[in-house]
Amino acid sequence: MFDKLKLLVPLMCLSACMGTDPQSAHSLDAVLAAPGAAQGPAAMPKGPAVAAPRQYQEYCARTPEECVIPHSAELSAAIAESQHLAQMMITPTSEEVDVWQSLSAPGAGDCEDFALTMRKQLRTQFPAFSAAFLIATAYTETDQYHAVLTIETDNGTLVCDIRYSQCASWKNFPYHWRLREIAGSDKWQELGPYRMTADERAASAMRASPAPATVAAEPAHLIDDTETAEETAPAPAVTSEDVAAGA
Repeated sequence: MFDKLKLLVPLMCLSACMGTDPQSAHSLDAVLAAPGAAQGPAAMPKGPAVAAPRQYQEYCARTPEECVIPHSAELSAAIAESQHLAQMMITPTSEEVDVWQSLSAPGAGDCEDFALTMRKQLRTQFPAFSAAFLIATAYTETDQYHAVLTIETDNGTLVCDIRYSQCASWKNFPYHWRLREIAGSDKWQELGPYRMTADERAASAMRASPAPATVAAEPAHLIDDTETAEETAPAPAVTSEDVAAGA
C-alpha cells in the first residue's frame, strides 16, 4: 500500500503538466462563454514577493543567463563605462517641471534622467537581459525623493546613482526604498511606505501655521500730519492786552 502511495504522489503533482487531454480539448470554450467570464486581456494580480519554487532555483543555478544577467567582468566593465558616459552627458539641473527622459546627447537632467539614460545604454548592449535593468525610487538620507537604476545579477542587485561615481550593492546606499519598476508592466512594486519629503513637510508646516497679524496702514493724508499742522496752524488773535504791552 505504501509503495502505491509513493507512486501516486508524483502522479498527482505532475498530472496537470502532462499535456491536453484530447477528450477535454474544447472544455475552455464553455468557461469563456459562461456569464461573468472576463473579456479581453487583463493583467494578473500582484502579490508580495516570495521565494521561487526550489526546482526553478535549481534551473537558474544551472542556466543563470535565463534568469538574471551574469555578473561577469564584461558586465562590470560595461556598467562602469555606461555610468561614466551618463554622468559626463548629463549636467545635473533642478527642474521646475519634472519631465522624465533618456538623453542621447549632452544636456541638462536630474536623477531619473540619468537612470533612464544608463538603462537605455545597457539594454542596447545586453538586449537579452532587458528585464534586468529597472528603475527604482527611494528617499535619501535628507528625505529627498530620488530615482536610481537597479541591475539584477546572479550576484545580487546593483544600484547605479547619479550621486555616486560607482555602482554598488543596493544595501550600501543610505536610502529608504519606495517603488521599483516591474519588467513588462505599467505597474510598479511597492518596496516601502510613502514618506513626506523635507520640502513637503516645510510646505505643510507653512500651511498649518497661523497667518501673522497685519497692522492697518494709516490713511495717507495722516502720515505727515503733525508737521503739516504746525506749518498751517492759524496765528493767534491779537488782543488789546497785547497792544498795550507793545506800547
